[in-house]
Amino acid sequence: MNFASGFSSEPEGPVDVLLVNGNNRQGLAVARSLARHGVSFILVSSALPGPASHSRFVKHEVIAPPTTGEEVVEFLLQIIQQYRIPLAIPASDQALVLFDRYRSSLEGHTRLAMANPQAVRNVLDKRLNLELAQGLGVPCPRQFEMQDIRQIPEMIRALGLPIVLKRSGVPNGPNIPDFNFKVLYAHSEQQLRDYIAEHCRHGHYPLFQECAVGDVHNLCCFAAQGELIAVHEYHSIRRHNGVGVLRKIVAPLPDLVEHSRQLLRALNWDGVAHVAFFISHDGKKKWYMETNGRFWASTEGSVQAGWDFPYWVYRYFLHGEKPVPGEIKIGSKTCWHHGDLMALIDYFEGGESPTTGTNPGKLRALGQYLSGFSPGIHSDIFQWNDPMPGIMEHLELAPLFWRSLKNKVARSFRSVPEAATDQHSGR
Repeated sequence: MNFASGFSSEPEGPVDVLLVNGNNRQGLAVARSLARHGVSFILVSSALPGPASHSRFVKHEVIAPPTTGEEVVEFLLQIIQQYRIPLAIPASDQALVLFDRYRSSLEGHTRLAMANPQAVRNVLDKRLNLELAQGLGVPCPRQFEMQDIRQIPEMIRALGLPIVLKRSGVPNGPNIPDFNFKVLYAHSEQQLRDYIAEHCRHGHYPLFQECAVGDVHNLCCFAAQGELIAVHEYHSIRRHNGVGVLRKIVAPLPDLVEHSRQLLRALNWDGVAHVAFFISHDGKKKWYMETNGRFWASTEGSVQAGWDFPYWVYRYFLHGEKPVPGEIKIGSKTCWHHGDLMALIDYFEGGESPTTGTNPGKLRALGQYLSGFSPGIHSDIFQWNDPMPGIMEHLELAPLFWRSLKNKVARSFRSVPEAATDQHSGR
């Protein structure tokens, strides 16, 4: 097959890496890392726009056809064979699911930068993963396995309110029911019943858990055959829709490191893993939340702090070289400015504060947003030697910003006649 019509620029010879579903923040970080080290790659992405498409480091990009998984794999195999690509790297959960489902077909032609089948399926299925964690003595939120709606009163007694409803795994994962939500919070029995009636019509139920209130602690790991080689922790200073937009790398808590070590050892894990915990505000309670088996969205922050996880993955899976981590810059901060601006706009529109648990007011919130551009804070997307991804991302957000401003002005003008009418009528 001739891919020339689908490529932004067609490669002339053999290529080192196929980066699949990489038109996202983590994919951009991987692309920049590989390019810095002289590793050639082809970026495979969907038709949706993303930051990596605008990067000067992405020389060869091709759009995957919007077809079934089997046809997409056939498409990937033709690229792999034509350009003799020895390594394929998944840059999203969807790519990880695809690689897992068609592992036998792909591994006959290239190496896959991912853990063994049992380990991958364990992290794709949150029920299996939580069972493993509980068996290892890792503290987890209380759960309730509901089989029938008549168990609702029993579940409320067991978990208390609010109750958290979560998808039981990655969408399209192996034997995982599909739900059109990620997380829901039921604050009353009626709200719980409404959620179940809306989302559980086919007899499949999500995870039901106690509500763990506290701070998210994210551990970014690299393991080789179950041996934890590198781990750092980051905290989210500001968030948007549960996603960290301003983050700081901190020294990892020893007990969280030990829990991560146990989990990855039990899985005989290979490669990168992102392990998440909740810790109560007083620090007395800790809960394991999940393990993600691919690069995290803030991978650029890890690279900026000194640990080049993408290049480690390339060297390990293709050449068998375990990384030798040097020092990491504790206190290093990175910001996803696009997400930070969305959080600010939402706050101006009456949404939650970007800084959880605070209510800074609009002027102070604006100052906090602008502080994200301080010289010591790195950007997930914008780099002076590769500026277009950051510029284009903010241009894509501009219509949302102006629509928000226009709506705010319109509401102000609508309130003027109402006030004048009240004054004229003496009310």
